[in-house]
Amino acid sequence: MAVPTYDKLPLENALEDSPQVRSLVGVFSEDARMLRDYVTTLHQLSSKLVAAHNQLTSVYQELSKHLKSYSTQKFPVDNDPEGVIASTLQKFASYVSEMSSWEHIVATQIADGAVYPLSRFIDTELHEMDTMASLYQNAGLDLDRAVARYSKCRRKDPEQEYREANEDVYISKKKFHQMSLHYYSKLNLLQYTQKSALLEPMLGFLVATRAHYNMGHDTLVVPEVEEFLSNISVCVKSVQEDQNKEREETLELIDSFITQSQLMYYAQPPPDLACMPPDTTLTTKGGYLNVQKKYMGVMSSWERQFVFLEGGNLMGVLKGEAAGSLLLEIDCSTLVHATDTDDRRHVFQVATSKKSVTLQALNDRERDEWMLTIHNCAKDGGYVKEEKNAQPSLLSGVGQFFADKFHSMGSAPSTPTGVSNSTSASSNASTAASVPQESAIPDDAPIVFDLLTSPDDTIILALDGGGEKESTDENGGSAANSEETDDQFYIVRFLGSMGINVDKVVSFIAGQSVICEVMRRILAARAIHNVFSTNELKLTTTDAHLILTDAATHTMRLRHSLSDVAYWATHNENRKLVGYIVRQNDTENTDNPRYSCYVFEADSSGTDICNALGVAAKKAYNKLMEKKTLEKKRKQETRLLLDNIAQLPDKDGPPQVSSDGQFLILDGELPGSAPRTPPVSTGSRGRTPVLSSQEPSKEEDPESEA
Repeated sequence: MAVPTYDKLPLENALEDSPQVRSLVGVFSEDARMLRDYVTTLHQLSSKLVAAHNQLTSVYQELSKHLKSYSTQKFPVDNDPEGVIASTLQKFASYVSEMSSWEHIVATQIADGAVYPLSRFIDTELHEMDTMASLYQNAGLDLDRAVARYSKCRRKDPEQEYREANEDVYISKKKFHQMSLHYYSKLNLLQYTQKSALLEPMLGFLVATRAHYNMGHDTLVVPEVEEFLSNISVCVKSVQEDQNKEREETLELIDSFITQSQLMYYAQPPPDLACMPPDTTLTTKGGYLNVQKKYMGVMSSWERQFVFLEGGNLMGVLKGEAAGSLLLEIDCSTLVHATDTDDRRHVFQVATSKKSVTLQALNDRERDEWMLTIHNCAKDGGYVKEEKNAQPSLLSGVGQFFADKFHSMGSAPSTPTGVSNSTSASSNASTAASVPQESAIPDDAPIVFDLLTSPDDTIILALDGGGEKESTDENGGSAANSEETDDQFYIVRFLGSMGINVDKVVSFIAGQSVICEVMRRILAARAIHNVFSTNELKLTTTDAHLILTDAATHTMRLRHSLSDVAYWATHNENRKLVGYIVRQNDTENTDNPRYSCYVFEADSSGTDICNALGVAAKKAYNKLMEKKTLEKKRKQETRLLLDNIAQLPDKDGPPQVSSDGQFLILDGELPGSAPRTPPVSTGSRGRTPVLSSQEPSKEEDPESEA
């Protein structure tokens, strides 16, 4: 049986409230409830769609930013030196950024065209429908109670009560009738608003989406973009072809390596396999060997290290370490021979007049080749002179290797164990003009890794208590030191010092380069000679001296006068490295003074130490100027006083001055009697000032003397 359909509720039957009308009202009410649930779900989905477009906008922006950041990435392996990939990604980033703006626009349009109409329909129509349904139900209940009260009136009840019940029925039925009319009409109108409430949001959604895709079509479907995409497609296809070709060649190369390396898989090849004889012409070689380490001259252990020959040195690098250590310095006296140690096979020993190293190879051929290579290197005095006949090492340029590992200090170091490259005299002259630090530092300058302090100069400083306890004067006596020390000190570690030619340091740039070159040489020498221990010191500046004391014992290790410090600076790349150039004390009064450069590593920043030295130098200069000014003033006052005394009528000759220049010696005293006139001080008191227009001479100018 087909369910009858109804277009609308009959308003003329609203007061009747028959079972058929109530059933029809229930049908329309259920329809309104289902519509409310459907529209609510549609509103939630539309809101999610707007949120998705907003999130897509954010993702597009982050993607564009990430693509643009490729040009700032510093990849260890740079396979794009021309910047093709970076420029292409920048182009893609511009398109992606524009797509993010499209997503933002479509999100705004969907919110205005779809979400807002649904929100308005839910908040107005459906919410009002729920309110009227509740009022309609309450009005029906009130009418039922009024009719029940009226029906309960008896004949003997007062007339007044009967009239009140009748009035209550009138009011309730009128209220129910009015409420029914409004509720029925709202249910009827809902059938029309239902169509617009469902169609209008979808219309706005479709319009916004069409505008979104039209915007993308108008921007991307252009000849410029088509050409760009075509070029990128061709480039990617070419790269894939090259990749496939490289993969095939690599597989072939791997197969050939595996075939050729069959003998290398054995520690000791079987006798039935033909082996190559050792190469007798090598002068450099590198590979893994077992190195014997001895403890207390009795116990020993073996460590597997990567051993290589470079620059006349036998070096070793442990696994997992970036820098190596010096095993042995090879020279003309180096001997190499096979030996039996710890009952092991393939062991050989390399010995000089100072040290010996025991090594173990994997087989006899490798051992013999190592022995021949070390022998060839020793024949040349420990250094490879003909680079054309020498095969390149895996770690060529050991000086550069260690210098890069220690603070990135520059080119290969010049150490006491190394020799400089032999070049012509003309090339040396041109190089010295362009690189001042090489000419300012002697090639054979020794490096001192510790502070050498004389016991006579050692004093105890109480820096924490405020000043020096004891000092030694020029005559050897002990005197209280009136020099003020700063409360602030700097913890430094002494790395080393070298003698330099100060006459080559002619400018700020030259001084900076000299100090940086000294730092590089000292750090490279420490690395090569495996010297890693340092002395922790306290560096303090006063108004006259630069003082270095032991941080643990407060013993003064070194003291320089600020007048001897010629230059100070930090390293260009590592600000913790600080150095200064100072005149040596034993050449203070000679015509050709000698200078040294001291290098330290600061705990915090070397720039603070340089600033402290600058402040101390300024204080010393001001103190010297003040001293010169006072001396000049005292000389002028003394000269004026002597001129005034000489003009007295009872003076036959010029007055005499005491040896210290503080008192006048007046004649006329009787023998054995007290002097009539007390000594007159040459100060400003006790004299009559005489104006003089004499200008101070040029030699007495404190500025020129300072």
